[in-house]
Amino acid sequence: MNNIIDKINRTRTTLKEVISCEWDTDKIPDLSNQEVEKLYSLINHDSIGHAGGCNFSVSHKKIPSYKLHVIYFNFPEIGRLNSKITRSAVDKIYSLYETEIINKEDSLFIIINDNVSETLNKSFQGLNIKLQASLTKTPLSHTIIQEMKKNDHILENRHFANVHVFNINSLTNNFTKHVLVKPHIPIRKKEDIEYILRLCRCDFNQLPVIRSDDPQAKLNRIVGGDICKIIRGENIIYRGCHDL
Repeated sequence: MNNIIDKINRTRTTLKEVISCEWDTDKIPDLSNQEVEKLYSLINHDSIGHAGGCNFSVSHKKIPSYKLHVIYFNFPEIGRLNSKITRSAVDKIYSLYETEIINKEDSLFIIINDNVSETLNKSFQGLNIKLQASLTKTPLSHTIIQEMKKNDHILENRHFANVHVFNINSLTNNFTKHVLVKPHIPIRKKEDIEYILRLCRCDFNQLPVIRSDDPQAKLNRIVGGDICKIIRGENIIYRGCHDL
């Protein structure tokens, strides 16, 4: 269990570094393993596992009412073995939206102590499609719309209510700092995407592809329809993001 506690603490550090460009991470406290273990041991009455006390949320820097929730899902009680993550996990996560425990616009990072299989990836992709369909039926909140206008940071529906799942081992170290990993920058604004397509003299589907389940795409929340700008020294490469 001490190994799990250490991993959870290291993921907090990694995420604090990686998402700080878009999200306000200043309020994520630096904790000792002993403090994380105390959080882990807090009584948790919901259906998402025994590490609920380790969950945390951050606000978008430009759209403060828009939240990203980091959830340690289906972790076992101290002293017990992990149970395997199945497609039923999707229903449990969807219930957080249905019961309005989280807002319909909010996005999630789900961290599990299990392999993220192709089947599980597709199940969560199906959840994202379902959540996007819900957003088309009910508009974004007035507060979020006003914040986007005020800060001139307009996002489209597809940038909200996204759920990404990660194996905990993939976040214990910040792989984006590796010398062989080049910066991946999301291009989301419609005007910027149109400019890049004119620059490249092509349409979106002619760009090289990055899948939405690519590790860099998930961490940077690059979704289908976005362009990923990759900087390799003096060279810049543009990839079009496509869902599974």
